[in-house]
Amino acid sequence: MKIMFLISFMSSLCFGDKQWDEVLEYTASFGGINVADASLSSKRYINSENKNILKIQFVAKSKPSLKFIFPINDKIIIDVDLNTWEPIKVQKKLRQGKYIQNSLASFRTDEKMFIYKSDTIYYDDKVVNPYSLIYYFRIKDLDSAKNHELQIVDNKKIIPLKFFVDNREKIKTSLGSYFANKIWPQKMDGSSFKNAGKITMWISEKEKLPLLINLKMKFGSLNLELSKTS
Repeated sequence: MKIMFLISFMSSLCFGDKQWDEVLEYTASFGGINVADASLSSKRYINSENKNILKIQFVAKSKPSLKFIFPINDKIIIDVDLNTWEPIKVQKKLRQGKYIQNSLASFRTDEKMFIYKSDTIYYDDKVVNPYSLIYYFRIKDLDSAKNHELQIVDNKKIIPLKFFVDNREKIKTSLGSYFANKIWPQKMDGSSFKNAGKITMWISEKEKLPLLINLKMKFGSLNLELSKTS
């Protein structure tokens, strides 16, 4: 029993190290065509207020040969409080065809408010950023019998969502085949997603890797497939 406990404990430590300090590289496709490269990186640090912060960075850029046909050059940086999973700061620099966005959202979670550009938005319950959801669900016990109700904040909109889990789908990727849990959202009011904001992910059951991520963006759905970890 002691040996099994030690193995389990050491495994959890190794997973924790990899989880919070890693770079995940993806191939990005649109309509089945590989159009861009993307990466999702994370690193933990302690900020000036002694809070345990996870810095997440998402980058997506068109392949050079397709940058005029499918122009995308996105960079999103999120600081998340690991005690509450609420965002502290979200910076966006998006270039998706003719769509351009430069924005900064600063959160004061103790006051339940954030400033987005020149607007001040108040909220009642805690909020979660869409990209931090990928990490949030990696540490959760993903049981199809359990639903997760979360308020998602994107730009200045707050959307209450319910996330569902489909267990043990077999997924084939360039890294191999895995059993994965699919996590997908539904709006609490039953309405459909418009323009952007919907994220669906497949997280490997054993390794807890986000193998596939589907992002609904301004121009359509972008599919990310994990190609490398470091």
